[in-house]
Order: sequence, then C-alpha cells, then structure tokens
Amino acid sequence: MTKKKPFDKENTAKIPFGDLIELINQNCDYKFAIVDNVVDEELMALAKNEGIDLTGYKHVIETSGIQHSENRHGKHSKDREPLSIEDYLLVPFIIRNRDKVHISSSKSKLHDMNLLVYEKKIGLTYYYVEEIRTGKKSLAFQTLYKRTIKNPSLEGL
Repeated sequence: MTKKKPFDKENTAKIPFGDLIELINQNCDYKFAIVDNVVDEELMALAKNEGIDLTGYKHVIETSGIQHSENRHGKHSKDREPLSIEDYLLVPFIIRNRDKVHISSSKSKLHDMNLLVYEKKIGLTYYYVEEIRTGKKSLAFQTLYKRTIKNPSLEGL
C-alpha cells in the first residue's frame, strides 16, 4: 500500500482528535483532526501585531506532526521527559489555558514559517508549537515537548 501524500485533498481524512492520537507509532495514511475551531482574542491580537490576520483559522493536528514529535520527543527519544499518549491529549488544554504564548520565526530548507509557541506548566513545563499556515488558514501542530526546570529560582524569568 502506498502512503498518501500529505496535501492530497482527495485522500485526506478528518477524524476525531482521540482517534488521531491513537495513530502514534503507526505508519498510516495522512489524517488530520481539528482541535479547535476558535482562535481566541489574545492570539488574534498577537498575530495582528505581526501583520497576520487569523480570522477563520482553526487549530489542527496532522499525523505527520505527531509522528515528527514522537520521533524527536517520544518514548524512543533521548529526552529526559519523553512524551506519552496522555501528553498529546493535553494539547487542547494547553492551547486554551496557556501560561505564555509568543510568535517565533523559523527558516527551513523548504520555506520560512511563523510559529506560535505555547508554554504551560503542569508539573513539568510543556511547550507546544503550531505553524501558522496562511494558505490553509490553519494553526498546525509542529511539535510538543516537555522539560523540567533545573533551577527553581529561574522559573519566573
């Protein structure tokens, strides 16, 4: 069976968020889930300051993003705090209840991109990164990882 191309509209499948998470560590066809249809006012204002209008955007997660995150930060990675399935299920909570968020720029071999970087302390500090995709009007899962704070005196910085 041939793996489907990520942006082939005819072969994409929208599935429930929980079902998407179950595809971790599976070689599967391209699938995506809409995590949230609403972009809140703080994100709208933050993006507007960068000249980006997020009207009509959705938060989405694709199997390719999860597989990337799992390879870099999952149970087989060298991360001190590898991701579990339960961590992925926190993504909607992190988006809505973040402690901090900022826009960052990144350059890859293929293109330049703007990223939203969320931070949320839930025991450990979670970092959730979304790519702002202007053509698709989506905020797409880029990566997720978690870290411990080594020096508590630096926590507020």
